[in-house]
Amino acid sequence: MTESNHLPTKIKTVWRISAVINFLILAAIGIGAYIAFKLFDWHWLVYGAIGFGALALIDIVVELSLVPYRYSFWLYTLTDDAVELRSGFIFRRLVSIPIARVQDVTLSAGPILQSQKLQEVRIATASTSHKIDGLQPEVGEQLRKQIMALAVEVNDHDV
Repeated sequence: MTESNHLPTKIKTVWRISAVINFLILAAIGIGAYIAFKLFDWHWLVYGAIGFGALALIDIVVELSLVPYRYSFWLYTLTDDAVELRSGFIFRRLVSIPIARVQDVTLSAGPILQSQKLQEVRIATASTSHKIDGLQPEVGEQLRKQIMALAVEVNDHDV
């Protein structure tokens, strides 16, 4: 498996749901600040309410507009000696995780990923961990098995 792979298109829905949740949290904080301003007549809280409201609107517009960009440029590749994660066009990022350093591959899914029947693949090394946001369960399991098989093979050769 040396070709680059995109995430499934369902990940766009997950990112949109996350953006809406972030918006609702920021909006709730702004509304709470406005209510406290009205109840206690703390004039300085009106600036917090306006600030959180503006931040919530800016955040949701930016996050929702970046979903297609984020999807287009997020790729992962499994080679014989590394897992590569690529993202971004303007701010490019390439992370290579050497197979010899892989200690653990974990599959997990929170409620939002589960609603879309996706799961996250987390690749852990001794110093850090990296994740592939959302894969279909069968693809995630296959990727986990391939990475672990390559890691065992590399470690057996090193001994």
